[in-house]
Order: sequence, then C-alpha cells, then structure tokens
Amino acid sequence: MVDWLAELHFKFKMLPETLYVAIRIMDGYLAVVTDINKNDLQCLGLAALLIAGKYEEIYPPDLKTILRVVNQVVTKAEILKMEMNVLTTLQFEVTFPSVHRFSERFARLAQMNDRQQLLAQYFADTTLLDCSLVKERQSKVAACCIYAAQLVFKGPTT
Repeated sequence: MVDWLAELHFKFKMLPETLYVAIRIMDGYLAVVTDINKNDLQCLGLAALLIAGKYEEIYPPDLKTILRVVNQVVTKAEILKMEMNVLTTLQFEVTFPSVHRFSERFARLAQMNDRQQLLAQYFADTTLLDCSLVKERQSKVAACCIYAAQLVFKGPTT
C-alpha cells in the first residue's frame, strides 16, 4: 500500500511531506479501525493522500485527476465517504510531526553536505515501510537517520 501511494505521490509531483502525512493519517486510522476489508484499503489510501494534499500542497491534485490516474478503481462517492470517516475518526487531527521535517532540521544543525542529506532522506523514506516505527517518536527516528548517514560518510560530527 505504501509503495502504491509513493508511486501516486511521485506521479503528482507532490511535496515529500505530503507522503509522510498521508502515511501517518492511514496509520492513525488503522490504529482505531481494525476491521477494514481489502477493497476499502485502496480507498483509505486515496482518501489519506487527498487529505494530506489538501493540507500540505499549494495546488493539490483534484479528485477527478486522481480517479483518472488510478483508472477509477473506486468511485468519487466512496472516496469522499472514506475521507469523512477518516477525518471524524481522527477528530480532524491531521497535523503530525514527521520524520521528514525533523530530518531537515537536524541536517541543518549537523551542517551536513548534500550527499549526506540525500542518504539521510533515503533512510527516512525507508522508515515509512516499517510498521514497528509508528510507535516511535518521529524526532528519534529522524535523529537515527541523520546519525546513520553521518557514520556512512565520515563519522558523526561533534
């Protein structure tokens, strides 16, 4: 599911933060609603990406465009219903600190070069695939990504 959302995210040229927010929205919803069937999972992913796009992007893709790209595997009404379910389940709390934002900040503080930042961002992106990291603090995960990137290139800076 995360791979598919990442592909859509890339296709629409969305900001990196949008993908992180979409994944956190999905995780938050699935933490509360555990009896979701496989067909509704795609609808949930699209609704989460739509919510995150509205929140993070200046010009988010509209629903018609999203449906055209995914070959209308779900209907407009289904996505809008899922969007409302997600927002009410999360009580409209869709602001999350993300690994991406913390990584950006920590990279500036560590005065990392572009190659180190790129590797740290790769590490941060791979954390989206690991469900066990959902319960960890995002700042801690970001700090680990920064530290690992520093170790790979030259060792940690002091």
